Amino acid sequence: MADRVFFAVCEGRVTEYDYLTLLQNLHGAACSFRIDMPSPGSRRDDMTPEQVADFAVRVAESDDDQYTEIWAIYDRDQHVGIPRALERLARKAPKVRVAFSHPSFEFWLYLHFAAYDVSQNGSSQELVRRLNQQEAWARYGRDKRITQARAADLAPHIVTAANRARGLEKRCAADDCTHVRPGAVCGLLERDPGSGMGALIESLGIR
Repeated sequence: MADRVFFAVCEGRVTEYDYLTLLQNLHGAACSFRIDMPSPGSRRDDMTPEQVADFAVRVAESDDDQYTEIWAIYDRDQHVGIPRALERLARKAPKVRVAFSHPSFEFWLYLHFAAYDVSQNGSSQELVRRLNQQEAWARYGRDKRITQARAADLAPHIVTAANRARGLEKRCAADDCTHVRPGAVCGLLERDPGSGMGALIESLGIR
């Protein structure tokens, strides 16, 4: 029985949940965690950040201390409601946490293969092109499942990807990043590219 139970709700219907399942299968027993997720029938491909936030908040409000943490996982893409979603989630912190990827979850996937720090301006086209160069990922974009072959590519590099993502965050915090920002602080929306998935990996205890 897992000592810690997490809940995660994602913007997408396939890739993110496949990845969470991979984490659980690989590390759940050794790191003593379980990740609960919405039932497959309730998952959607077009959830907005606000809808992801609403789902996470509903889970938090009905939680009787079953969950160690509740995670909302979503992308920048071209969404306009992200500030409202972040504000709503912040009211439930630290129980509810955010794994925000800019421009998309594909950036997090690509960090398993290489470090990358080039602004994408909200587009995933270049990241998908780079993923397609890997043999098992040639059709990724048309088929967004994490197949057995794709999982085998990702599995050895999860901690490396987390370190790369956290490294970018630390550069932002130290004012040592290249992100374009309107003020002195490099906020979440300015971290292009970036991903909060590294924080989730750390929280799960995957080393």
